[in-house]
Amino acid sequence: MENAELKDQSKMASEEANEQPKELSQDELLKDQFETASEEVKELPKKPTQDEQLKLYGLFKQANSGDIDIDQPGMFEFEKKAKWGAWNKNKGMSQPDAMTEYIALVKELQTKYTE
Repeated sequence: MENAELKDQSKMASEEANEQPKELSQDELLKDQFETASEEVKELPKKPTQDEQLKLYGLFKQANSGDIDIDQPGMFEFEKKAKWGAWNKNKGMSQPDAMTEYIALVKELQTKYTE
């Protein structure tokens, strides 16, 4: 009986250990903060300027996709060209750095538009 009891206690301890929240790595924490910021930016009380929106777009694309890998749109595709330029400005920036800059920009906009 004692062996069975020990096995049950061991199993319970193992299950409890698995239920404890595991600590996030730096990358996971950054990704979580980035995802939170990308949701919070949608809740701003005022719409950011076009330049601010383009900067957000460029950093978001760099953070999610890395360096731009599409051809520049034609000269009469104004919106696509503006977005392409915003993303291209971040070429060479690492994805974690883009996430960090995006988070900082969202915080800056939250301060600007909630005062």
